[in-house]
Amino acid sequence: MTKVKSLITKFAAATAFFFSAVLFVGANTASSGMIHQPKAPESLRRFSKIK
Repeated sequence: MTKVKSLITKFAAATAFFFSAVLFVGANTASSGMIHQPKAPESLRRFSKIK
């Protein structure tokens, strides 16, 4: 029983670390994607509803 509990604990820790890493990378990727907004071409200005 002790070996099984130890194995489950190690697996849970590794899984938590993996998901934390995925969340960290995903959050930073989304943040940098929102900050970098390239300029729209001037030719698109004629389609704007805001003058």
